[in-house]
Amino acid sequence: MDLFDIYQQGQIRQAQGTAERAADKTAQVQSHIQDLERRLDRLTLASQAMWELLRSMGHITDSHLMAKMEEVDLRDGRQDGKITPVVKVCPKCHRNSHSRRLHCVYCETALPSPNLFEAR
Repeated sequence: MDLFDIYQQGQIRQAQGTAERAADKTAQVQSHIQDLERRLDRLTLASQAMWELLRSMGHITDSHLMAKMEEVDLRDGRQDGKITPVVKVCPKCHRNSHSRRLHCVYCETALPSPNLFEAR
């Protein structure tokens, strides 16, 4: 085996390693997407069930629901179909954290949820 063959084998092994890492990452991402899809399906099911309960128990109409959704959406000044994350203050160390965090990055204290659907 000459020097070129040794170099070429090294390049092949490196490419194989890169391909294996990419395949592992792809599998992780696919698993994460499947988990998110399951969570989205459950949230959609829960939302529909709650809406049907509310509608059947009171005088709330679909237009009332849509108006409230628009009101909540506009709280951040933009109608974009999202609840914009807000800053949360840690109850222990009083530092700011992103609203999607469950625990303070500084002291690991559980952070309060800004709304029911941000709780995990």
